[in-house]
Amino acid sequence: IRDRTEIYLDISEDDNLALEVEISELVSWHRNEMLPQYAAFFEGQAHLAEDSDPTRAQVDEAVKMFRRMIKDTSLGAAPYIARVLVNHTSKSKVDHIQAAMDEVLSERRELYDESLADQIDAAVDKSVTNFERFFGTLTEDQIAIVHEYKTQTYDPTGGWLDWRDKRQQDLVRFLRTEPSASDIEDYVKVALTTPEKIVGQAYRERADRWWDEQAVLLYNLMITLDIEQRQTFLDNLQGYA
Repeated sequence: IRDRTEIYLDISEDDNLALEVEISELVSWHRNEMLPQYAAFFEGQAHLAEDSDPTRAQVDEAVKMFRRMIKDTSLGAAPYIARVLVNHTSKSKVDHIQAAMDEVLSERRELYDESLADQIDAAVDKSVTNFERFFGTLTEDQIAIVHEYKTQTYDPTGGWLDWRDKRQQDLVRFLRTEPSASDIEDYVKVALTTPEKIVGQAYRERADRWWDEQAVLLYNLMITLDIEQRQTFLDNLQGYA
């Protein structure tokens, strides 16, 4: 958290102690409030994986539950984020935030200078790595499923980055009004859980479609797992729990 914060914020010696306190308290809150929820989620999924083959309805429900935990995490983190950002509303500090966000966005846009095939291959590699954290080594046929999915769904226009840019510019605009901590907390909750209120309903429609597509991919992989992969999946779920 500290490393990510230092990418975007101009942290002076005066800011340092307060930042460390907020990070420590955020981690403590997350450990006490969210980790038990994650553990219960993994235990529940392990129980389902042990008893029967997955159904599409079960996968959809798991994704729905996972999204709910992400939302709860975002809402719970908002007060800590707000108490940090309230010390970064001066012109110089907001200028620093804007410059840092522009630099990161520019670096991410460079990925779209690669050929489409290379972009898709990179997306496939990332997705395969994530799935193998749970399932173990994927077979060539399973990797082919991921590749087909990425080929059909990959957006080479950088549309997500356009939305990210709009969200970031709105954050900068908001911080330049020198809002209070409570106002920032309210803003952060909207920005993290209902960003369509900032960038438009098309964002929500695309995000929901992305999650639906992920659920389809997850299900299509899970029904191909062999006995060893199923056991690896079960062991990893219980291990994460």
